[in-house]
Amino acid sequence: MGHEHTWRIIAAMTTNNEFSGLEVFGLCLHFAALSRSRGFSGAAWRGLMGQALFRSVCSFPVPACATCPALGACAYPTLFKPVHDAALPPFWLHGWQHRRETWTVGIRWLGARNVFAVGEWLTALGDRGAGMAFSGSPVRIELASTPATNGASWRPGVGWLTMPAAMTLTDDLPPRQTCRVRFVSPLVSKHVGDPLFGALHTRLQRLVQQHGDGSDLPRPALPWRCRVLARKTIRVPLARRVLAGTQWDLELSEIDADAWRMLCAGSELHAGGQTGIGCGQYEILPAVEA
Repeated sequence: MGHEHTWRIIAAMTTNNEFSGLEVFGLCLHFAALSRSRGFSGAAWRGLMGQALFRSVCSFPVPACATCPALGACAYPTLFKPVHDAALPPFWLHGWQHRRETWTVGIRWLGARNVFAVGEWLTALGDRGAGMAFSGSPVRIELASTPATNGASWRPGVGWLTMPAAMTLTDDLPPRQTCRVRFVSPLVSKHVGDPLFGALHTRLQRLVQQHGDGSDLPRPALPWRCRVLARKTIRVPLARRVLAGTQWDLELSEIDADAWRMLCAGSELHAGGQTGIGCGQYEILPAVEA
């Protein structure tokens, strides 16, 4: 009976808004924190969250996931650090904002099955004894809200108030004649030529192969015509090196229908590399008027 109840919850969270078998869920996490951070904060936030989860679910001093008998049921490798290096984690940061003594951090993950692992992870973040700190100052999670409505979805000590629903990835409408694509975090990519399509197609294809229906995504000969409006190089700090990413501001025209569908999905799924720390996020806007 318990398993039937669980699957009814999963079915209720599932919609037809998938993209080649991918379903995306998301939350906004609201933290109380006095600290301020300069520059790109994605790696610091993801590291803080990952450490909170690891300390909560693992008895080892350092991760030993490959040989752990609990591997298949553990939230840490499921969400944060897959055992296989080539695997893309089904979790990534999706923007953050700092206002006075609060931070709001967006998260996204794939699959209704992972909602329960996310709940376990939120409980770890809500543990007052975890001793979490961001930029040297104490930090604690106050609530998680639904991105579309901003209504409370989870609270420490209470748990889920409302279960997350799958987010809309494509609208199935014809492509716009023109649009503007503005990156809100740096795109990390080795592709040459078009700044966006190669990085977008590669990430989406890998996600579909690893977490979706395994289909081959179309690759139109001319996905769109691209005009660069502005670009800015951003230094992305990692644990052992610093990457150079680019925040692009692009105008797209003559958009292919398949490319438009991928573009819409990518606004939640991101493009390029280092997406786990929030890189490759963009928004689709009306075209810039001449």
